[in-house]
Amino acid sequence: MQTTSTSLGALLRRIKDGSLTIPQFQRQFIWREAQVMLLIDSISRSYPIGSLLLLDKNPNLELASRSIQAWIRSEVPPDDLLQKLPAEPSADVLSYILDGQQRTTSIGRVFLDAHPQQVYYFDLKLMLEAHRSEETTTWIRRRRRGKTRPEERRERNRLLRADVSLDQRKAEIFVNEYIEDSGDFPEFNRGQKWDATAYIKGVFETIRNYKIPIVSLDQDGGIESICRVFETINSTGTQLRTFDLAVARFFPSPDLRKLWEDSLDQHDVLRDFEVEGERILQVLALTNAHESDISPDVSRKTLLNLRPDMINAGWTSAAATLADAYTYARSLGARLRTLPNHNVVTAIAAVKNVLRRQGERTEWPDPDFVKRWYFSKVLRVGSSQASNYRITQDFGDLLNYSLRGIRPTVEDVKMNIDVVRRLRPTDVRYKALQCIFASTIREDLVSGGMIEPTSRLEDHHIFPRKARKEYEIPVVRLDSICNRIYLLADSNRSIGDAYPHDYLHEQAERAAQQGMLGALQRRLRDCMMPCDNIGSTAWTQGLEVSYFDSFCESRAQLILDRVREVVGSSLKDGPIGEDELVEGD
Repeated sequence: MQTTSTSLGALLRRIKDGSLTIPQFQRQFIWREAQVMLLIDSISRSYPIGSLLLLDKNPNLELASRSIQAWIRSEVPPDDLLQKLPAEPSADVLSYILDGQQRTTSIGRVFLDAHPQQVYYFDLKLMLEAHRSEETTTWIRRRRRGKTRPEERRERNRLLRADVSLDQRKAEIFVNEYIEDSGDFPEFNRGQKWDATAYIKGVFETIRNYKIPIVSLDQDGGIESICRVFETINSTGTQLRTFDLAVARFFPSPDLRKLWEDSLDQHDVLRDFEVEGERILQVLALTNAHESDISPDVSRKTLLNLRPDMINAGWTSAAATLADAYTYARSLGARLRTLPNHNVVTAIAAVKNVLRRQGERTEWPDPDFVKRWYFSKVLRVGSSQASNYRITQDFGDLLNYSLRGIRPTVEDVKMNIDVVRRLRPTDVRYKALQCIFASTIREDLVSGGMIEPTSRLEDHHIFPRKARKEYEIPVVRLDSICNRIYLLADSNRSIGDAYPHDYLHEQAERAAQQGMLGALQRRLRDCMMPCDNIGSTAWTQGLEVSYFDSFCESRAQLILDRVREVVGSSLKDGPIGEDELVEGD
C-alpha cells in the first residue's frame, strides 16, 4: 500500500480520460448539493477532504465497473487548459475507486462543467465576503443547464463558471474586470479594489494547487486484504459486503445481481425476510464442499473463489432450498424482525440443497426433533465462536442426521424466571421467544381468532407503555418479554393502549354470562396468561398495575413452561455464566 498525493489538475485529467472507474459493488452517486458545495468550499480553503482509495486494474483481479456519473465531453474544458495546471504526469493505468466516489464525482461535475442538469458558478462578491469573514458556501451558485453552452459569466459578470476558474489567465482578467467595472464596490478606493482582486485570485490559486491524498493498494494484494483495507480506510464506514464484491468479481458471467433479483421475484419469502444474496453463495459453497469431499467453509475467500460454471448450474436449486428454509423458519414463528439467526437457516438450506441434488427426500426424519434442535440453537447462550464456524458445524451435524440418522447433540438452554424477566428486545433469545409465541399460540387473546403461520401479527405491550408516565414503571420493565404478546393486527388496534384489567375483565364478565369461562381460560392458557380462578376478584385484581411485578413473575413461569414443551429436557434451570455471551448473527 502506497500513500501519495495528486493535484486537482491530475485528478481532473484522469476523470476526463476515463482512467478512474467505479466498481459495481459501490453505491450510486447520492450526495446532496449541500455536501457538494461544502466539499468545494473546503478545497478553496485548503482544508483536508480525506484520501482517495485506489486499486490499479490488473489481469489477476478484474472487477466489473462503471464510469463516473458525470457528463464528460472532450471539448469541455479544453484539453490544453488541464495540461497547464500544475500537476505531475497523468497516470497511464486504469484504476478502481474503492473509496472516494462521491468526492471524485463532485469534483468532476463542478470543475469539468459535467453535471447533467445544472451549471456551477462562483459568486465573486459572496466569495470575497465568505473567505474574509464567516465561513459559508453561499458563494457557490447553481443554474439550470440549457440547450446551449452556458455563459462563462452571468449577472453583470458577478458569477464566474466554476471550470473557468481553472484557467489562470482568463480568471484573472475576469476578476479584474468585475472588481473595477461592476459598480458592486462603490465604497472601495483604488487600493481596496486591488486588494479584493488579489484576494479572489488567491482563492483560485488555492483551488488550482490543491493536493488530494491518494492511497494505492498493491496489485498483488489478495482479495481478502483488499476487503480488509477497504473496510478499515473507508471514510463513510460502509461495509463492503461479500455479495457486492462477488457481483463485480464474476460479472458478466454470471451476472449475480440479475440472478439474485430473479430469485427475489420468484421466492417472495426471501424478500419478506430481506435475505442477502450472500446466503445463496454460502449454500453453494457448502453444497460444493460436500460433493467435492472437502472441509466445508463459507469464508469470504471461499465464496469469491467459487467457479462461475458451478454458480450458474447450481443457483436455481440453491435459491429454491434457501426459500424452503426461510419458509420453515416462518412456520416456527419467525418474522422479519424476530428471526433470531440467519446462520442456522442457511445451514438448513444447504442441507436441503444437498438432499435435493442427490434425489433424497428433503423432509426431516423426525420433524419434532429438528424443531427441538432448531430452538435449542436460537435460544442458545454460549461461546462467541465465529459465525462461519457455526454455519459449517450446524450444516455438518444436520446433514449427518439427514443422511445417516446420527442425531446431533441438542444443546442445553439455560433459563429461569429471573432470566426470562430480564430479557429485552436487544437479546437474541427475546426474538427466539417471540418465535415460540407466534408458533405455539393458536388463538388471538382478544378476538379468539385463529393464528396461522402467515397471519399478520403485531407485538403488543400487555401493560401499555403509557404506564411509564402514569404509574412510573420504567421502560426497561415494560419492554420485558413478560409484558409482550403477539396479537392479530386488528385486535392490537382495537385495544390500543388499554390496560389488561379493563379489557380482560370485560371478556371474563361476558364469558361468564354466556357460560364460556372455560373456553376463555383455555385461550388465556394458550396465550401464556395467568388464568387461575378466572373471573374471581383475586384474578381481576392481579391484572391491575399495582400487581405488575407479580404478573410478570407469573407469566415468566408460564413462558418457561412453554419453552419446556418445545425443547424438552434441554431446558436447564440456571442463570447465565459471566463468561457466556448471547449469540446472534
